[in-house]
Amino acid sequence: MSLPANVLNGVNGVSGGTRNRGFQGILQGLMKSLENIDSDSFEDEGERAQAVVAAYALIARLETPWEFLARIGMGQPALGASLKVGKDLGLYGKWHEAGGEEKTSQELASLVGCDTILLDRILRHLAANHMVDEPSIGRFRPNKFTTSFLQPSFGEWINHLYDATIPCFFRMPEYLAQTGYKNPADPKDGVFQYTKGCKGEDCFHYFEKNPREGTSFDHVMSGVMANQAGWLDIYPHETVVSQAKDDSSPLVVDVGGSIGHDLERFRAAHPETASRLFLMDRPEVVARSRLPDPVNKIGYDFFTPQQATGARIYYMHGVLHDWPDKEARKILEMQRDALTPGYSKVLIHDHIAPKALAHPHTTAYDLTMMVMVAGEERSEDSWNALLNSAGYKLVKIWRSPEAVQGIIEAELAS
Repeated sequence: MSLPANVLNGVNGVSGGTRNRGFQGILQGLMKSLENIDSDSFEDEGERAQAVVAAYALIARLETPWEFLARIGMGQPALGASLKVGKDLGLYGKWHEAGGEEKTSQELASLVGCDTILLDRILRHLAANHMVDEPSIGRFRPNKFTTSFLQPSFGEWINHLYDATIPCFFRMPEYLAQTGYKNPADPKDGVFQYTKGCKGEDCFHYFEKNPREGTSFDHVMSGVMANQAGWLDIYPHETVVSQAKDDSSPLVVDVGGSIGHDLERFRAAHPETASRLFLMDRPEVVARSRLPDPVNKIGYDFFTPQQATGARIYYMHGVLHDWPDKEARKILEMQRDALTPGYSKVLIHDHIAPKALAHPHTTAYDLTMMVMVAGEERSEDSWNALLNSAGYKLVKIWRSPEAVQGIIEAELAS
């Protein structure tokens, strides 16, 4: 094992047994320092996010090939299955309702109606992966991950993992082999359709017809929107209000805005604008929104012409990455006639994939979009080409050290 030069400098000039003792002392100090670092150790979210990526890279440097294969081939599949069994047993909710205190595996097995030996084996793997704490042998305590599963936006990820994500990735190699390893580009005939047996139907219509999976998917999407750096953290939202032309025309139109997490952030920051805010998504999705009146909540198919005309901002978060270029272009074209030249802006909140050394979230999103919807995470060049093809020009890309995603500001080309 080798340490960075700045660490090794502490033992330079020391030889033999003395050097070994010095090295071990530095190593022990380093290990102790690592044990004391947690999410509260950083000045801001940007530093914490950078440290997470550095930790991923550190694991890759430290692991042997065998340790890597054991982790992804046994540890991670077993972890997902253990989380799902816990979810199916109602473990996380029942534990919380019982006070959320430290309990033995026998007490927890009695609580959820499970064989003690079986639950103990599952809990030990959850503890080994820090999903629960194990303060002493056979005793377990909830932690931030366990309690997060009580929220549908987190807990439903476990169900969605088994409903869609794992099955699609499991069938992906088989599908690609049968299609001659062509990049999936048909949202109605891709990996998801091959897996679910629903050729000719995109995943969104599938979820409409399968309400249990659809409700789970909506919770997952809400979690995606609500638990990342928001657009107000990236884009100078004060200018949206200060540069508006009047006090009556539409201000922000959230296109495909789910139940309104992003729009609520703007409303909370600028409550006086509520009547000029528009949430637009499928009728059954908008119906679940808790945005207060007088925010406008309108059922809308973004493959049809936009009716809210002359807004300052047309905002799309995680919309265009759901679709191949043909469909994404159509969505942009359907908004185009509603824009006021020289005034209206389109804000696209999505990943802007770098050409190399992408964040692992970006590459994971990219492949997930591929298997679920034949979509993709586009590079800056690809975004620029897509916008130009739909009659727009890219004005600026806004970024923040706190966010993996960025915001593309665009306007009418002429």
